[in-house]
Amino acid sequence: MTSEMKYVRVDKSGPKVSQIILGCMSFGDKNWQPWLLDKDEALPILKMDRDVSQKEIMKALNDVIESGKVRYVCASSIAAWEFQMLQNVSQQNRWHKFISMQGLYNLLYREEEREMNPYCSYSGVDRTDAREQKDPFLKLLFRGGDQNTDRAIVDRVEELAQKKGVAMAQIAQAWLISKGCMPICGLDSEERIDQAVGALQVTLSDEEIKHLEELYVPKVSFPT
Repeated sequence: MTSEMKYVRVDKSGPKVSQIILGCMSFGDKNWQPWLLDKDEALPILKMDRDVSQKEIMKALNDVIESGKVRYVCASSIAAWEFQMLQNVSQQNRWHKFISMQGLYNLLYREEEREMNPYCSYSGVDRTDAREQKDPFLKLLFRGGDQNTDRAIVDRVEELAQKKGVAMAQIAQAWLISKGCMPICGLDSEERIDQAVGALQVTLSDEEIKHLEELYVPKVSFPT
């Protein structure tokens, strides 16, 4: 490998994590449970259950931390207003709060810039994105926007990747990192590991970022 991983401290909390996070959903075996799964570093909730009260949700997560089973809790795919309310419930009761938010955020879907990203930045919550940033770029994720415009954005990513002599996925990851977001990547081969780590060496100028972003057309918000 030609590059080394870089690490950053999660805002206002203890853990130190890699800028490219290893996604492990495809790894593991039930036989590992006795020696690997006794304790977890961070527990994510993957979707908001609106049939359960916010206080009950945060009390349960706080109890999991206090029992010593995990050290931190994270959130995923929650609307910004609900996420803030959950954080407020924890603060009011002096419970543990979420330290990170995993959501859909990339060059083709930037609705998180309206509310979630500013709130996370203000409150010291880290942002991660788990959608694969790989070729073909983002699998052309369309959510009610102008597909021709989205394809034009992908063309600009490809053009810039060719200019810099890197993969399109590395441009996508470098853009995310420039926004203070840590991509979570499923790294199932040495080639993909090298590609992900190499993204840390890709620098985008302000002009290049503007060039990638200026065609964006707003989408239907996720989650709704």
